[in-house]
Amino acid sequence: MSMLTPEFWQFSDEKHFQMVCVKGEDATSFLQGQLTQNVKTLQKDEARWTASCNYQGRVASTSLIFHIPDGYGLLMPQSIAETEVERLSKYILRSKVEISIASTPVLYFCTSDAKAAKVPCPALPKEVMKTYCGNSALVIRLPNAGSDGYHAKFVAIGTIPHLMETGHRSENQLSLALMREGVALIEKSQHLEWLPQALNMDLIGAISFNKGCYTGQEVISKTQHLGKIKRRMFLGESKEMNLDVGTEIFMENEPKGRIIQSEGGQFLFVLPFESMDSELFVKNSPVKVLDLPYNITVPSSVLS
Repeated sequence: MSMLTPEFWQFSDEKHFQMVCVKGEDATSFLQGQLTQNVKTLQKDEARWTASCNYQGRVASTSLIFHIPDGYGLLMPQSIAETEVERLSKYILRSKVEISIASTPVLYFCTSDAKAAKVPCPALPKEVMKTYCGNSALVIRLPNAGSDGYHAKFVAIGTIPHLMETGHRSENQLSLALMREGVALIEKSQHLEWLPQALNMDLIGAISFNKGCYTGQEVISKTQHLGKIKRRMFLGESKEMNLDVGTEIFMENEPKGRIIQSEGGQFLFVLPFESMDSELFVKNSPVKVLDLPYNITVPSSVLS
């Protein structure tokens, strides 16, 4: 990373995120039976979004999965990490698997300078959702298709060279960055609240519909193929700042949706799909629905 010019980059310490490690001889087969993602096809230099669910198809956690030595890493909010470790551990049985929370630091960094984003650096993957595994840190290139003006976004798990620490430093910016990409890594307060489709997990490639059985698979597949997707996640903006998770979104004085994540004046919220073009309010303030970098759709049978 020594080829980077720190003044063109912003760095954020992410103390609210942790890496859950799943290691052992049976780690691949174990996660294949627990996650919505097809773990068996995950390449060594690749990261993907995924979710774990209960038997009713409700999301227990959402995360970013990638390879680490002897297993897999799952990046998720700190508030839900311990709960997820305890929940997944109940399914180990006789599998040769160890699940733990790493104390490794998490750093988010990005640049709004187009030239800086193109500077060649061996430690920075050139393609989105690719990984680099070094001696001291694993670096993942995140999507940057949102409309926030950043040309490159990365998350580093581990210790980066001190040279980069001279850049602009802040804290807890990763959640907002992911929100603008239409990705919800849910907190503990949203545990078992939603089907993965309500969080747009199928729209960001987090669900494999041909991988075979996994916990919650029957409900999730029926929801997808029988046209039962009725709720979707949207990015909203209002003059209200830092709204609490669970705050209701109203249409004509009737509660229609709920906020699931909030940073500043922007927030992710779940709403019935047919209400997306309606006039919406939060605490009597108008809600502006912002564009996400992917199309929000549902099967046509939902609207018939």
